[in-house]
Amino acid sequence: MPEVISILVIGDIVGRAGRRALKDHLPRLIDRHAVDFVVANGENLAAGFGMTDKIVDEILNMGIDVLTNGNHCWDKRDIIPRMEEDDRLIRPQNFSAEAPGRGWTIQQTAAGHKVAVINLIGQVFMGPWDSPFAAVERVLEEIPEDVAAILVDMHGEASSEKVGMGWLLDGRASFVFGTHTHIPTCDETILPGGTAYQTDVGMTGSYQSIIGMQVEGALYRMIQKMPRRFEPVERGGSIFATLVQVQTDNRRAISIKRIHVPPSEK
Repeated sequence: MPEVISILVIGDIVGRAGRRALKDHLPRLIDRHAVDFVVANGENLAAGFGMTDKIVDEILNMGIDVLTNGNHCWDKRDIIPRMEEDDRLIRPQNFSAEAPGRGWTIQQTAAGHKVAVINLIGQVFMGPWDSPFAAVERVLEEIPEDVAAILVDMHGEASSEKVGMGWLLDGRASFVFGTHTHIPTCDETILPGGTAYQTDVGMTGSYQSIIGMQVEGALYRMIQKMPRRFEPVERGGSIFATLVQVQTDNRRAISIKRIHVPPSEK
C-alpha cells in the first residue's frame, strides 16, 4: 500500500479573531484528522495587514509548518529580515526579482516526507506582477523527485485565473488552492490528473464582518467614497480550512474535504 500524508490548508488568517480561533481549535483538528502538515496564508495576521515577528512565532508554535503571503506581504516592514532568514515564510514567487525572501520552500513532515509549497499572486485586479503561470513552470523544474507533495497557493481576485492555474497544474501539483477573497468556495474537487483544487479556502476570522473588517468602516468607504481606516473584528472567529490526502508515491490527491469550525465566542 502506498503511503498517504494528510495536509491541512488554512485560509487567510485575519487578525486576533482568526488567531484566537486557531489557538482554541487547531491542536484538536490536527489530532482528529491525523494531520501531517499544515499550511496557512498569513498576510492578514497583524490586525488584517501584514505580519510581525511576534505574531509569526505565535502562529508557527501552534503547529503550522509554512506561512504563505499575498499583496499585504510588506505592510509591516519589520518582517522583511525574517522573510530573508526563515524558509517557513514565503511570498509570491512572481513578485519583483528585487523582493526579499523566497517564493517557494520545501519542508518535512515529522515522518520525513518532503512537502513543497509554492506561493503565487494573480494579475487580474491585483497589480503589475509577473506572470504566475510562467513563474510556477520555472519552480516545478527545480523541485526534486523525492518531494512527496506539491502545494500551490494562488493568491488572487479572479476565480477564472485560479481555475486556470488548477488546470495548468493538473497531474503535476498535489493541491492548487486559492486565497485572498476571504470567502470560502464549495467547488473542492480532484481534477482528472489527480490534483486537488479549490478556488478559495476562505477566511479564518470573524464572519460577522466585511471580509474580517468592522462593517461600519467598510460600508462608509463603499458608500461615501472617502477614506476611513479599516478596523478588524477581534472576536467570534471561525476556521475555514481544507484537508487533502496525498499519495506519496505519485503526489496525487485521493481525497479533499472542507472543514468549518464555527465561532466558540461572540
